[in-house]
Amino acid sequence: MPTADERSRGDRLGQDDGEVRAAVRFAVLAAAVGIGFLIVAALWVSGCGETATATDTVTCSRPQRILLAFGGPLILFLAGLWAFWRTCRVWRSDGVWWAWHGAGWFLLTLMIVALAMGAPPIAGPVFGS
Repeated sequence: MPTADERSRGDRLGQDDGEVRAAVRFAVLAAAVGIGFLIVAALWVSGCGETATATDTVTCSRPQRILLAFGGPLILFLAGLWAFWRTCRVWRSDGVWWAWHGAGWFLLTLMIVALAMGAPPIAGPVFGS
């Protein structure tokens, strides 16, 4: 506990800080990239079917469908890890760390949702469904 003449090392909650804006900007951008990848993958795979041509079999094969199914969640996972790494860096420099921590949890939660809802329909027959 600080004495009367020492400055408190609080998180400065409620004060304007560039770290908060940077964390929010990063989380929104990373979420847009991850979900955008998932949408493009779903649109790409929607052309795969029983009446596939020779070029479709190359783009709709097992490795490509796995990459498309797990690409978006992988982007979100790596962005969440980076946000947690940034949390530690800002915390060590006595900055406003809580925004980066929240961004990390938001991105990891979004990764779980994208994985649960996006991977099975995109991967399709790869998972045996």
